[in-house]
Amino acid sequence: MQNSHNLTIGLLVVTAIILGAMLLTSYMDSQNTAYADTPIKGGDYLMGAGALTDKHDLLYVIDIGTRRLVAYSIDVNKKTVLLVDRIDLEKAFSR
Repeated sequence: MQNSHNLTIGLLVVTAIILGAMLLTSYMDSQNTAYADTPIKGGDYLMGAGALTDKHDLLYVIDIGTRRLVAYSIDVNKKTVLLVDRIDLEKAFSR
């Protein structure tokens, strides 16, 4: 009985260490962080902004009529707007 009790405690401690390490690494890895703003709907378009880095913002535009998503990169320091990607939402969500 004592052996199985020690084994259970050992497994729980190892699991807690693994989960703690995963939690710490998830907080340390901030390269994949993106922040989104509240979307705005105007006519057939739905727009939302997000911050990719301190210098680059993203603008997402969904054209409801054509069912397409367009992403633009906005460099606030250079005051430029670049097309990042276009996605056909009908193809992306079809099964």
